[in-house]
Amino acid sequence: MTPSSNPVQIAIISGEASGDRVGAQLAREIRRLRPDWQLFGTGGTHLRDAGVEILVDSSRWGVVGVAQGLALLPKILSASSDLKNQLLRRKPSLIIPIDAGAFNLGFAGLQGLCPWARQNMPATPILYYFPPGSWRRTVKRTSLKENADLVATPFPWSESELKRLGVNARFVGHPLLDLVAPSEPPATFADRYGIETEHPVVGLFPGSRRAEIEHILPAQLMAAEIIRRRVPGVQFLIALASTVDKGSVFDQVEKYQAFLRARQSRDTEQGEIERRLREWEEATGISGGRVPLSADGQFAAPEDLVRRQKAWIQKASGLPEPEGPLPLVLVEGMAYDVMAASDVVIIASGTATLEAAILGKPMVILYRMSRWNKPQYWLVRKSLPPYIGLPNLLADKRIVPEFIQDDATPDALAESVIDYLLEPDRMLRTRGDLATVRALLGKSGGAARTAQLAVDLVEGDEPGNRSAVSTVN
Repeated sequence: MTPSSNPVQIAIISGEASGDRVGAQLAREIRRLRPDWQLFGTGGTHLRDAGVEILVDSSRWGVVGVAQGLALLPKILSASSDLKNQLLRRKPSLIIPIDAGAFNLGFAGLQGLCPWARQNMPATPILYYFPPGSWRRTVKRTSLKENADLVATPFPWSESELKRLGVNARFVGHPLLDLVAPSEPPATFADRYGIETEHPVVGLFPGSRRAEIEHILPAQLMAAEIIRRRVPGVQFLIALASTVDKGSVFDQVEKYQAFLRARQSRDTEQGEIERRLREWEEATGISGGRVPLSADGQFAAPEDLVRRQKAWIQKASGLPEPEGPLPLVLVEGMAYDVMAASDVVIIASGTATLEAAILGKPMVILYRMSRWNKPQYWLVRKSLPPYIGLPNLLADKRIVPEFIQDDATPDALAESVIDYLLEPDRMLRTRGDLATVRALLGKSGGAARTAQLAVDLVEGDEPGNRSAVSTVN
């Protein structure tokens, strides 16, 4: 390409927060290989910070259930129309959709972006990064054969299944292997937020969507109150996603703290504590030895973990009954640091569960939907996968507890966390199982391999011929 020629333009089409993060990682690798290429598309702050021109902010498009989807549909359709006009005008050399199957491939009779591009821009190659449902061990059908020239997938069995269905697919390794790491040493993080490193820490991850804050965080807060009554000295961190309305989180926390303060003058016998927690369930519509860390967020030797945690359990048995508000710290934009600093996490089902698995973090997974989505859940529950958490799905067995809908009660969540905190050997076994899950993700460098595939498609080389695209097994 001569300096006077028009620069290559690449369209990156990302959906919600997780796609924004892995898309930004890919964008940086593309710019490393071809600094003069121009990148534009849909996404959020991560892609924007990576140098991508954001035409449509799609970071809040994530929904669960028909009710939420219908509410957001007019906005998405309008954004889709604007994006298509831009694609026709700019004529990119490559389109890279990332996950977001409903938008990129279509649903319920609505045409997705990829089928539209095939009809209106037939000469433009499509590299689908992170295909929807790629964690599935068996794929019955897919439209990727017709709607993508090449698919870069994060799981080896996904490559095999897609190839069996005629899709040109490549296993590149999971991009999270390059992303998931604390931003600072755990000791520095603890000092920053006043965390007592001799006491256990439980991380709360309510999710990145507004509805998750409304329906999941209250259950987590109630579970936290039960935990601190059984495990004196425990501390709690709430990880705030960048896409979350911070005001809604603060409101939920303040409501719960006010609820506790209003009852501080009452009798605090165990029966009264349980009664007031049941009152909070009704009000919110819910039914039903800290171990030193190394710089990379990993625990010391297993024997050290067991010894120190058992020593803390013995010490904690003499601590007084906790009083006052929950010992909560809200942390914004440092999810991996919160995971690394936590002994156990209570986490909403989604990509974050795999991030916690990569860090070897014992977890309790939950998901709750609004009452409007309950009928939909009961209609489709028999056709759902056997597990909701990615660590369990990838392991093809239940290696960490998980609870969905009415089963996701504060008592159930709390009991599972308490079992971890009071049984160090169980925590060790879980970390071993999570290490096995991590090994399924291949080697680091998945974004770099996918960037090379993108360059090959644009420049007319057979994707995968270059040395940068190497085996990841």
